[in-house]
Amino acid sequence: MSAVGTLLRFRLRRDRVLVIVWVVVFALSALFVAAALVQTYGTASERFAVTKVLSIDPSLLALRGAPDGTSRGAFYIVEIGSYLMLMVAFMNSFLAVRHTRADEELGRTELVVATRAGRGASTVVTIIHAIILNALVAVFTALAMIAVGYGAGGSFVLGWALATTGIAFFGTGLLMAQIFSTSRAANGWGSAIIGIAWVLNAAANAGATIAKDGVHATPSAAVWFTPIGWGLRSRPYTGDLLWPGLISIAFAAVVIAGSFALQASRDTAAGLVGARRGRAGASGALAGPVGLVWRLQRGSIIGWGVGAVLGAGLIGGLGKTLQDAVGSNPQLSKAVEEMSGGGGTVLESFIGIMMSLVGLLVAGAAIQTMIRMRQEEVAGMAEAVLATRVSRLRWYLAFVAVAIVASAVILFLAGLIAGLTLANVDASLVGQSIVLALAQLPAVAVYLAVTALAFGLVPVATTPVGWTLFGIGIVLGEFGSLLGLPDWVRQIAPTDHTALAPLARADWSGTWVMSLIAVAVVAASALAFRRRNLTTV
Repeated sequence: MSAVGTLLRFRLRRDRVLVIVWVVVFALSALFVAAALVQTYGTASERFAVTKVLSIDPSLLALRGAPDGTSRGAFYIVEIGSYLMLMVAFMNSFLAVRHTRADEELGRTELVVATRAGRGASTVVTIIHAIILNALVAVFTALAMIAVGYGAGGSFVLGWALATTGIAFFGTGLLMAQIFSTSRAANGWGSAIIGIAWVLNAAANAGATIAKDGVHATPSAAVWFTPIGWGLRSRPYTGDLLWPGLISIAFAAVVIAGSFALQASRDTAAGLVGARRGRAGASGALAGPVGLVWRLQRGSIIGWGVGAVLGAGLIGGLGKTLQDAVGSNPQLSKAVEEMSGGGGTVLESFIGIMMSLVGLLVAGAAIQTMIRMRQEEVAGMAEAVLATRVSRLRWYLAFVAVAIVASAVILFLAGLIAGLTLANVDASLVGQSIVLALAQLPAVAVYLAVTALAFGLVPVATTPVGWTLFGIGIVLGEFGSLLGLPDWVRQIAPTDHTALAPLARADWSGTWVMSLIAVAVVAASALAFRRRNLTTV
């Protein structure tokens, strides 16, 4: 146990900044959104009106959640609860892979195993680390909620739900780290599981049974097949139930036990699913940097792309349901048009809202591609490539080109799929869906460019800057109007400047401005990268 204590102290020191950042992000997110909702929807009548509109639209139920009354706490959970669960899921899954599979890839685990600590000590420390991190997130999130006037009991139940949901996804990340032989594959499959859990929860909310009062809803049975659903069924501020969190803990215990069993049956640095044996000779596509970048990033890009296309595929079914609901409730039509901010028909407005979400997924793929440059530099692979005839500029632009082209292809496919699923409602929506999807590309390019600029100027900040920008974009882009934020704050999000329906009256000035900004920032980043030394720390 002394070895475990020593490793734990080292681990906490190594991750001290990361732990502080995660805790602060959750606490400030809770504080900011809770305070904004109190200011914007301070009266029960205001919350009642919004909740009534929410409850009659399956698409809004899927995106927000099933309402559980109109109290301040219930309104907070339905608006942002599922997004908090999503954040804590990614935090834990990445943490599990970072300190298991990634450390094995880098040879750190082998050094620990060679000491008296033994093989299982590092995994035990990772579990303790996750428990500490989730406990801190739970406590400080609860304290932030209490600070702005929310009930103490419900606030701590919210913290409990976040912590237990996080531990459940930590377990899945740990299992993926045992199954796959690379951290990239483990993170990819872990993210896919989180995506499936999110979709199941969204489907359960979309199929919710609405009570007669119109402000209470019971999700369908699918909610019990996802840890995100278990966390939300704790019903903070309304039911304050602790037992759904015990399901997450039991699930995590089973998955973690399986992870230990797999670890005991494999060699260090090996996975249950071994890496594919490479071909004797490289394909012609790998003769240049563009082919190499695509080979490195294709799994990640395809994963993000599948999520975006599947999300677009849901638009058709939800759009038909929305159209039927609008026919019997003009208030819903007004609400959707106000959310889109662009006018046009209800379905055009709805497509615009959904495509902004698809654009964020595509931005995630572009950001991850830019972050891969930094990973290649740290691993020493960039130095090996740049020692050949490949110049720094060609290597850098290869990542930019793959990110932009892949983003354009994914957006086109998403627009096409969304349009085809709505063709039975209105055939003219096919072309409009494609244009509205591709209109997100300049915003994606801005996300890409700023992440690349961090790589060029302060390489160690590449990952934090990229994902922080992504998070800010989600909060401002998806919740800015809901929170009643000033226009200048909402306009920080690149998606706020994309063209909106109807296309005949669309304002394309933001598209051109963002395109020029992206080009200029990418050029500045390329110049900065050419002038600095390669670093591995």
